[in-house]
Amino acid sequence: MKAAPTQARGVGTPAPAAAPTLESDAIAAEHQAAIDQASLLTMHEQFDEVAAQRSEQMRESDALQSLLMAELKSADETLKKWIAMI
Repeated sequence: MKAAPTQARGVGTPAPAAAPTLESDAIAAEHQAAIDQASLLTMHEQFDEVAAQRSEQMRESDALQSLLMAELKSADETLKKWIAMI
């Protein structure tokens, strides 16, 4: 009886993964650059939004402070008039 032939070396084993090509590396780099750019744009937009909100809050604070100072000045003048009447 004849022995069963053995398989040739490497037959039946999975092929090694193909090495990345220059083109796929370039595409991956472009994709990563686009993601980075989008992330940077989002951060800029968030910063601008926070800066705008803070500016608006500062304007409101300044307006309220001016109103308070005017009220205090008016109250001071009224008090001086009351004192002068005594």
